[in-house]
Amino acid sequence: MFELRKTGIVRRASAALLDVILLVVLTTGFMFILSLICDYSANEKLSNRYYGEWEEFRKTHVATVAEYYGYDYQTTGNSYTITKNGEKSSLDALMKSLGDSKGEDVVTKPAYDAYMELPSANKVNWQYQYVYNLLFMMTSVGLLLAYVALEFVMPLIFKNGQTVGKKVFGICLVRPDCVKITNLSLFARTILGKYAIETMFPVLLVFLFIFGGIGVLALILLAALALLNIVLFFATKNRTPIHDLIAGTVSADMRTQMIFQTEDELVEKKALAHKELVGQANG
Repeated sequence: MFELRKTGIVRRASAALLDVILLVVLTTGFMFILSLICDYSANEKLSNRYYGEWEEFRKTHVATVAEYYGYDYQTTGNSYTITKNGEKSSLDALMKSLGDSKGEDVVTKPAYDAYMELPSANKVNWQYQYVYNLLFMMTSVGLLLAYVALEFVMPLIFKNGQTVGKKVFGICLVRPDCVKITNLSLFARTILGKYAIETMFPVLLVFLFIFGGIGVLALILLAALALLNIVLFFATKNRTPIHDLIAGTVSADMRTQMIFQTEDELVEKKALAHKELVGQANG
């Protein structure tokens, strides 16, 4: 009566998979709505236009300008290297030389005129950064809204911490002592555990790996977080990953689990059961 009725790994994994599918679908929908509000498509097209204009300029004029100012310009596919006197240089340095001369020489004037029509490098960098920030914002807010809807609001409706996946596969959430979880525990499990630590921290690492240049460190931290969750799941008595550990919740079989509404009810039931056992022993 007072025992925790655990569920099997297969049922928990199936419920989790269904919830993840719904989370991805809902997150995508929220991100689409946010993209319309922020006009993400127009901003992405603008950043691509800026990039295309600079690429066209580079392919048309940079070789001539580099040779004129004594730079060594080498291209390999879409990548390039610029050196001067054997030391690595940059397109910015080359453009500074062109800008300082103001294209007064007949060789550099066509390149200077084209350069003056380009968006400034700062403007291009700002636009790309703005697009990256928009993408991160849409991802984080989309995930937050999806988690609130699926992992907090739906369990409030279904009761006993049941998401759609848990409802389908007959799983509920309780405290380790079989007492009903509180809304605060459910909120902590959803926002702090699942959203912040298990989802947004990895998402941030992925963004930093792609756009922030932290390289292998991001992969190491991702692997460490995944390993920690796996160890917690298989090493703890009630198979509690990070989000359950934070909230003080465990998964149980809804069909057989006795759920006590309050701790007082649990104490009362235990006292009653003890009294009955004593009575039977004396009888």
